[in-house]
Amino acid sequence: MLRTIAIAAASSLIAAGSAAAQFSTEFTAIVRNAALGQKGIAGVSIVDLNSGSTLFSSRADDPMSPASNMKLLTSAAAVKILGPDYAFITEINITGDGKVVITGSGDPALGDPEVMKERSPTETPHDLFNTFASVVAADNDRVKEIVIDDRVFDRQLLHPDWPRDQLERWYCAPVQGINIHSNVLAFYPSPGTPDSGPTCDLSPLSPWIQVENRSKRVYDGRNAVWVQRTETDDNWVIRGSIRAPSQSPIEVSMHEPAAYLGNLIADRLSGKGVIVGTGRRPQEAVRLAGQHETFIMPDTPLARHVSSLDEILYRVNYDSHNMYAEALLKRMGNVVTGEPGSWNNGGAVIRMLVAEKLGPDHAASMIIRDGSGLSRENRVRASTFTAWLYQMYHDNEVRPALLASLPRADTKLKSRFRFSSLDSDVYAKTGTINNVRCLSGYVINPETGQGAAFSVLVNGLTTGDAVTNSKRLHKEIVEAIDRNIHHFAMPADAESAPQLGG
Repeated sequence: MLRTIAIAAASSLIAAGSAAAQFSTEFTAIVRNAALGQKGIAGVSIVDLNSGSTLFSSRADDPMSPASNMKLLTSAAAVKILGPDYAFITEINITGDGKVVITGSGDPALGDPEVMKERSPTETPHDLFNTFASVVAADNDRVKEIVIDDRVFDRQLLHPDWPRDQLERWYCAPVQGINIHSNVLAFYPSPGTPDSGPTCDLSPLSPWIQVENRSKRVYDGRNAVWVQRTETDDNWVIRGSIRAPSQSPIEVSMHEPAAYLGNLIADRLSGKGVIVGTGRRPQEAVRLAGQHETFIMPDTPLARHVSSLDEILYRVNYDSHNMYAEALLKRMGNVVTGEPGSWNNGGAVIRMLVAEKLGPDHAASMIIRDGSGLSRENRVRASTFTAWLYQMYHDNEVRPALLASLPRADTKLKSRFRFSSLDSDVYAKTGTINNVRCLSGYVINPETGQGAAFSVLVNGLTTGDAVTNSKRLHKEIVEAIDRNIHHFAMPADAESAPQLGG
């Protein structure tokens, strides 16, 4: 009887070893044939999701630029540091001497049209701003000034590594202790009439902002219109040619979001008959809180806005929104250190957590410059990503929140896998900056619980063909994992197997 069991166990080990050798050979061939160009390199790591064993590794310990795969570290760390039930809170108060004080917690979702649309299809940012003004105007016909307390974060709004020629783009939006409308203005250019010439609607409505429209009405071709903003203020210029009204907005980053919110509230209060400051120019009564300034607040705020961590994680990973990731990074730095959140202390918090969960070697190999991956100076190993994903999958607090926030092969990643016949569920984060294409995440059999954490980081892509081939490499690695997943380890038992929520 014992001999029979021993023989069966040995046979099982031989079969498992043979299978491992077979798919290792398969993965090696996929990487070798990737055709990434003269400078293209790929770091690939695949780890069994139940045993933790490495199934395949190729340059997996070379630190590489992760692009937006960095958000996998930032988002999961936020759940661990802040807690899955954490909420960002923004409060509006009025002091006894007539100062309206808006206190922020770094909430990136405040007044974001996309988040508001998910909450209620009928509620708009205009409704939110009007509510803020209404609660102040209800018992006050005059306010001395509007003070924006953004001191939860430092006042370095733009990272020095970010591309200087792209700072107007939505994905380079600044991050501040108070963020508003995802820190962009939305412009809707229109050709207008032959008499009036081109016009432009602005959302949110901001009558104090100077917009110079230099665009031209044309009668043929397509719209070729863009909006420019000077780096140091909120003066805007519309250029180009317009044939038809824009159906989707041109989103341009704000200069200083916290001050913008103050100006917005001042404008709305003035519209309700409230005298702001001297009453001549309401925006002149808006300022940021001083470094050591204190306020005597009432026990109950006039208004409170709350955003859940789940809402923010979805925007970080599914929508790959950089400003959201940076707000999470800085908030973690603030919560842990008690100092204004910054890229330095937020990055230190992630490194601390990586050292705790994965070991000092992984932490020492990382360069963390920002939380979104927009910086080209970030460096992370593919083996660090798979070790991190493995640990987070087996964390009952993190796993549901992380999986619910990730794109899937049957949702946002559908076009990447449209010709694939996948039997497994794929949860993964893409990463794209110039010369870099990355994909990291999970492949999981929903019936058996077998699966893998994978990371494919490709750097040094200098041609269009190399970029195309990097995406093919991502796809072929995922397909190979799916084909071989029945060889992977089973969960220890049904009760201990992680439940795939979301």
